[in-house]
Amino acid sequence: MVDQVLEHRIDRCITCGACLADCPVMGLAPERARRERVRLNLGARSGRVLADCTSCLSCNVRCPQDCRPAHLTMSRWHESYQRNGLPARAAWYDPNHHPNFRTYVVARLPEDEQDMVRAWADTSRCEEILFPGCNMITAPYLLRTRLLHNLPVRGALGLCCGETYYRMGLIEPLRETAAKLEQVFGAMGVRRMVLPCTAGFNMFSRVLPRAGARFEFEVEHLLARLWRQVADGTLTVGSGLGITVSIHDSCHAKVFGTAILDLVRNLLNAIGVDVVEQPLIRERALCCGIGGGFSAASAYHPARIARATFRALRSAHQADADAIVVYCAGCLQMFSVGQQMFPFFRKPVYHILELLQAAVGERPARRHRSRARLFLEGMVRYQAPALLSSERTRVDLSGSGPVARHGLNRGSSPGTSPGSMAGSDHGSNRGPGQGGHHGRR
Repeated sequence: MVDQVLEHRIDRCITCGACLADCPVMGLAPERARRERVRLNLGARSGRVLADCTSCLSCNVRCPQDCRPAHLTMSRWHESYQRNGLPARAAWYDPNHHPNFRTYVVARLPEDEQDMVRAWADTSRCEEILFPGCNMITAPYLLRTRLLHNLPVRGALGLCCGETYYRMGLIEPLRETAAKLEQVFGAMGVRRMVLPCTAGFNMFSRVLPRAGARFEFEVEHLLARLWRQVADGTLTVGSGLGITVSIHDSCHAKVFGTAILDLVRNLLNAIGVDVVEQPLIRERALCCGIGGGFSAASAYHPARIARATFRALRSAHQADADAIVVYCAGCLQMFSVGQQMFPFFRKPVYHILELLQAAVGERPARRHRSRARLFLEGMVRYQAPALLSSERTRVDLSGSGPVARHGLNRGSSPGTSPGSMAGSDHGSNRGPGQGGHHGRR
């Protein structure tokens, strides 16, 4: 069962150590990398790798034998979870625990964004939807734009794609998540799902089917859709933004190679944004920081998450660029939180949708700072007291968590309101003015 979801191929491994030598986090010397690879393959303890890995997926795409070494590490974490569960502090980041880091933020959104979230919570039948994903639900202002062309937005926190379970190696809750999503979207009659989140795109197109989901819809990345519209003239964009940016690449983009990595850069070039690459990009990109919490040893320890976020921000700031661009709402959140913790990292951070909004004449809302403060506030209030606890916890998908409190509501109005963005954080930085089909098999 585990091998099907976290498929790894130890039998192919030649113990060259490239996975750990080329790793943007480990960067081990070649001989040590080979020794650590042997230990991991044999199931022996490998303190640093198992503790510090952020499951950023770089080693999966760089392994010359396609052994999927990241999946082996996740499998070791799964074994630890089966034996010991997780420390109590991990519950704050469990999407099926209530409250959690996202429910805390969503409950405190401005009223205009609360209205959007309520409108998205709709399970009436709809063949084509934009599924926002959990991270975007904590920043719904990013989707109030005419870029969507009235594409209905449907989703809620109770429909988390299970990405964190996957990257922590938590197979059982991932399988339960896959079954739930298959049932919900099957009942909705969805035939095409558009995703603004690269993590969600990977989950729905590749990971969840391996976890047992049998979806009857095609998946498409929103950026691929927008690029196609730019190319055929359906979407007219200005090309005079005139700024330089460094790009922080998504961990999940790596598995799609140039299909997404080049797509992001092509879109930015089309709107007059020059890319100045930072040292760690594409297949060697660092995780934004949340991956610092995924290992069994970390289990979302805030110090480890902060260290990983610092590392990613430091790399992004090494490029001689005006700003930083991300294309994941979760990366925007982590960088914004990181800038609250490390205020000497001062370059503005934009989600690519904000720059695209500016390119069509909209005024992006810049609410990332107040959102970051909410994330930090929730952590201090709810997770910090659990740091000293010796209790252990396990994921519970019984329905007593946010699936019940923040699930979809039949009959709500779908979609978002088009038009320019209103409202922004006081004092925030002002910016410039397709996937596969997975049927039953």
